[in-house]
Order: sequence, then structure tokens, then C-alpha cells
Amino acid sequence: MLGAGGVVGQAYHAGVLAALEHDLGWDPRTADVIVGSSAGSVTGSLLRLGVSASDLAAWAVEAPLSVEGAPMMEQLGGRGEEPDFPLPSPLDLLRPWRLPPVALLRRVAARPWAFRPTTSAMTMLPAGRIDIVEKAEVLHAISGDAWPDGLWICAARRRDGGRVVFGRPGAPYAPLGRAVAASCAIPGYFAPVRIGNVSYFDGGVYSPTNADVLREERLDLVVVVSPMSAAGGVARSADAPLRFLAHRKLQAEVGRLKSRGTPAVTFEPGPRSVPVMGLNAMATDRSDRVVQTAFLEAGRRAALGSVADRLRPLVRRPGRLRAQP
Repeated sequence: MLGAGGVVGQAYHAGVLAALEHDLGWDPRTADVIVGSSAGSVTGSLLRLGVSASDLAAWAVEAPLSVEGAPMMEQLGGRGEEPDFPLPSPLDLLRPWRLPPVALLRRVAARPWAFRPTTSAMTMLPAGRIDIVEKAEVLHAISGDAWPDGLWICAARRRDGGRVVFGRPGAPYAPLGRAVAASCAIPGYFAPVRIGNVSYFDGGVYSPTNADVLREERLDLVVVVSPMSAAGGVARSADAPLRFLAHRKLQAEVGRLKSRGTPAVTFEPGPRSVPVMGLNAMATDRSDRVVQTAFLEAGRRAALGSVADRLRPLVRRPGRLRAQP
């Protein structure tokens, strides 16, 4: 499970996954299912397309890539360059908001206990003006028309805030690039992404991790990487309340997994990573430091007795890379 967190979150993913690869000898590409939300949808797609965790980390810190990983990563282009997205402006929120969509009202009336105030509010925000689809189309160019096996990408429908998991059996069809763009489309900043006749926005708005989508899969272990929360729910930073709420939501989702007999191990930013990650999730000037602190924190956590016991199935599990499309 790879959670949301912007550019900084992608660097955190790279550090944690590289630590698991280095310390345990486990290749995250061998996971039966990889689920990504927002930033995690980019990292998850790259893993499923054959990029190793060590190459993800090397890319983030601008270190040399492996012979196998270099050709694919170079297709992404722009390593070390800042994305050409303009800074968000508070004035964008002064544009006319939408009235509550009828589909949202029906959803709340039918399941009031499942009401999510934040997600519901996002359905009413003015549509963002920046088109993110073109940026994500490079993933479709790499993958071709085939959807990578075992990849699930979470997004939210703009009409009612409901969660959609592209790639899961029974989900609507979506080209990979558009599904990733939808999962990353921050409401009010990026334009909603249209797939078929439905508009979607950032899956991280529904949940920073969406870990509970695996509760019916009967897996040996679920490894959750959650850049937006904080270890133990405690952070000494201005975004501490948001990190606490993300931690609480993650704990609830992990509880649903455990209730179905599926163990889980979580990796959340600790006291060294949180200050380095900062408040701007789209910052491009700290990826190297985030990778380094995440690598060290994840290594220490993986070595803890109780955590090491739960991670042992990964070490015992024979490597089985899925074929690239």
C-alpha cells in the first residue's frame, strides 16, 4: 500500500522501499498486489513496470541508475528539474463553488454513517485549471495498452466522492496514464480527470492510504507506506493535526485488515523524517534528504523484534517478478 504525499511522498516511498530491498533482500516488485493513491499511484506504476526500489531511490537523489533501470527511467525525463506547475493561489478558491451534487446527497442519505466531510467538500470545490493528464501519459507510453498485472490505483468520483479502484476486478476501464492522473488530481488545483463519462479527482482525498481495499484479499502480509501520517500520530510540526488524523485513519484501516485475519506492517514518517519533509508536499528541493532519512528510519523499524517477525514472510517468500506488459 503506497499512500499519498506529493513529490515529497514519492521520495519517502523510495527511501522505505529501498531499505526493505537492502536490509531484507525483498524486492517490492514481487508483491501480489500493489495499491497506490495519488503519489503512491506513480510509485506503484513504476514498480509494476519493472523499476526497482533502488532505482527509485537513485532517481530521487540523482545518483547513477542500474543498467536495467536507466532506459525506462530516462523516458520519464526531467530528472533534477522542477515541474512547471504554478504555485497554488488562494484566489482560486474565490471562484464559484459547485452546489452539492445530487449524487452526493443521495449517497449520504443512503449511507449516512459513511459520510466523509472532507471528501464531500472536495466535490464542491471549483474545478482546477491545470491539466495533469499530459504529465502522466508517459506511463501509458511505457506500458502500452495493457494494464500492469496486480496494480490497483485509487481515485475518487467527483460527482459523489465515492472511491474507485482502477485495476481491481469489476472496476471501470481506464488507460494507465489517465488512472494515475485521476489519482493525483488535487481538487481545486488540478482539473478533474475524465475517464469515460465520469470525472475523478485525487484518491488521497478519500483516504491518504486506502489500506482497507485489501481486506478481502487474504494476503500473507500488507506493507503500508504512509507519507502523510506520523509514527505514533505524533509530529512536532505545523501540520501535526493533519498527520495525526491521517495516522488515526490508517489505524482504522489496518484494524479492518486485521479483523479479516490479514497482518499489516506500517511505515510512517518519524521524528527525523517529518522535519525534512516539511509542509510543501510538492517541494522538489529535498528529495535526497527525504530518501536518506526514510531509508534509515525504515531500516530501524524493520529490525525491531515484533516488526521483524511480521516481515519474515517477505524474506521467506521466493522472488516472483511479474512480466512487464
